[in-house]
Amino acid sequence: MKANQILALAGISMLAMSNSCHKEDASPDLGLTTGRLVKLENTIDGAGQNPRQRWIIDLAPLSLPGYQGTLYQQAKVFNLPTNTTYQAGQSLSFHYQLVPFAQQTPWRTTYEWGNAHPTPVGADSLPEITVSDAAN
Repeated sequence: MKANQILALAGISMLAMSNSCHKEDASPDLGLTTGRLVKLENTIDGAGQNPRQRWIIDLAPLSLPGYQGTLYQQAKVFNLPTNTTYQAGQSLSFHYQLVPFAQQTPWRTTYEWGNAHPTPVGADSLPEITVSDAAN
């Protein structure tokens, strides 16, 4: 891996860790972030109960660190406001905060729960973000 890539990854990791200590938005100084809703997934907890909806949002060109520090241009979101109807392909503007890996929502799709590929518990690839001030 090139030195520039290692330094960039280290910088992003440090930024993510520094933002995990407080509950403010991670992007307020940068203004609103724009993302495109990719798909809605129905998820369940480890006992197969308590269904929750999870949106996948495309953040390109922005990249966020996911499982084992891999950078992704998509993120999963569980907290979109419920008073609005959303559709795949729709663009949103919002502030976001990266959820630290240890605090990510453990809900998964039935496919993810049934996947036989060996992974650590809760090792979902995409990073999770919380969204605030979402607007169409």
